Amino acid sequence: MLDTPVLPAELTIYTVSELHPQWSAWLADAASADDDAPVCIDAAAVDQIDGAGLQLLVSLSNSLAARQRTLQLVDASQLLINACQTLGLESLLATTPQAEVSA
Repeated sequence: MLDTPVLPAELTIYTVSELHPQWSAWLADAASADDDAPVCIDAAAVDQIDGAGLQLLVSLSNSLAARQRTLQLVDASQLLINACQTLGLESLLATTPQAEVSA
């Protein structure tokens, strides 16, 4: 089982190009796990996000969906929740608290 990765505080056009290769490598491991459970990412620290950051999350979600897996952002910051709601991306937000997901 993979550890739950943590999104950085800044998920913007200025950081996405650096994060994309790291997340792509992580995604390959997460997607190959023999498990039906959602792939969870801790999103509590996000305090800056823009369109590029949201695009990265959608890209990760779509890549997992192609492998019959789902992405869930757990403990999402209020800023990230608002951004997801504004763009209709609520399906990325976990409804289960992180402590329960890890158990």
